[in-house]
Amino acid sequence: MEEKEKITEEIKKLVIARLEVLPENKKVSIGNFGEFSKSELIDNVNKNTEIGNKIIEIELEFLRAMKKGIIQ
Repeated sequence: MEEKEKITEEIKKLVIARLEVLPENKKVSIGNFGEFSKSELIDNVNKNTEIGNKIIEIELEFLRAMKKGIIQ
Protein backbone atom coordinates (compact mmCIF):
# COMPACT_ATOMS: atom_id res chain seq x y z
CA MET A 1 0.00 0.00 0.00
CA GLU A 2 1.33 3.41 -0.89
CA GLU A 3 2.22 5.67 2.00
CA LYS A 4 0.06 8.41 0.52
CA GLU A 5 -3.00 6.20 0.51
CA LYS A 6 -5.15 6.59 3.59
CA ILE A 7 -7.32 3.84 4.95
CA THR A 8 -10.80 5.24 4.71
CA GLU A 9 -13.89 3.87 6.38
CA GLU A 10 -15.14 2.74 2.95
CA ILE A 11 -12.02 0.66 2.41
CA LYS A 12 -12.32 -0.86 5.88
CA LYS A 13 -15.98 -1.70 5.23
CA LEU A 14 -15.07 -3.32 1.91
CA VAL A 15 -12.32 -5.44 3.49
CA ILE A 16 -14.56 -6.45 6.38
CA ALA A 17 -17.34 -7.43 3.95
CA ARG A 18 -14.88 -9.64 2.09
CA LEU A 19 -13.68 -11.19 5.37
CA GLU A 20 -17.23 -11.90 6.53
CA VAL A 21 -17.74 -14.43 3.72
CA LEU A 22 -14.88 -16.59 5.02
CA PRO A 23 -16.01 -19.86 6.67
CA GLU A 24 -16.09 -19.67 10.47
CA ASN A 25 -13.89 -22.74 10.90
CA LYS A 26 -11.03 -21.57 8.65
CA LYS A 27 -7.87 -19.80 9.74
CA VAL A 28 -5.78 -17.46 7.61
CA SER A 29 -2.01 -17.26 7.90
CA ILE A 30 -0.55 -13.75 7.64
CA GLY A 31 3.19 -14.12 7.05
CA ASN A 32 5.13 -14.46 10.27
CA PHE A 33 2.28 -12.89 12.29
CA GLY A 34 0.64 -16.31 12.66
CA GLU A 35 -2.82 -17.74 12.00
CA PHE A 36 -6.05 -15.85 12.60
CA SER A 37 -9.73 -16.70 12.66
CA LYS A 38 -12.26 -14.69 10.71
CA SER A 39 -13.34 -12.79 13.83
CA GLU A 40 -9.71 -12.04 14.77
CA LEU A 41 -9.04 -10.67 11.28
CA ILE A 42 -12.12 -8.43 11.40
CA ASP A 43 -11.21 -7.26 14.90
CA ASN A 44 -7.69 -6.33 13.76
CA VAL A 45 -9.05 -4.37 10.79
CA ASN A 46 -11.49 -2.50 13.05
CA LYS A 47 -8.75 -1.66 15.57
CA ASN A 48 -6.26 -0.47 12.90
CA THR A 49 -3.54 -2.78 14.21
CA GLU A 50 -0.42 -3.65 12.23
CA ILE A 51 -2.05 -6.95 11.29
CA GLY A 52 -5.28 -5.19 10.32
CA ASN A 53 -3.40 -2.79 8.08
CA LYS A 54 -1.55 -5.73 6.48
CA ILE A 55 -4.89 -7.45 5.77
CA ILE A 56 -6.17 -4.27 4.13
CA GLU A 57 -2.99 -4.00 2.05
CA ILE A 58 -3.31 -7.64 0.90
CA GLU A 59 -6.99 -7.24 -0.01
CA LEU A 60 -6.37 -4.03 -1.96
CA GLU A 61 -3.49 -5.62 -3.87
CA PHE A 62 -5.74 -8.58 -4.71
CA LEU A 63 -8.55 -6.32 -5.95
CA ARG A 64 -6.13 -4.24 -8.04
CA ALA A 65 -4.71 -7.41 -9.61
CA MET A 66 -8.24 -8.57 -10.46
CA LYS A 67 -9.00 -5.20 -12.05
CA LYS A 68 -5.86 -5.42 -14.18
CA GLY A 69 -6.74 -8.98 -15.25
CA ILE A 70 -3.71 -10.50 -13.52
CA ILE A 71 -6.03 -12.65 -11.39
CA GLN A 72 -9.27 -14.11 -12.69
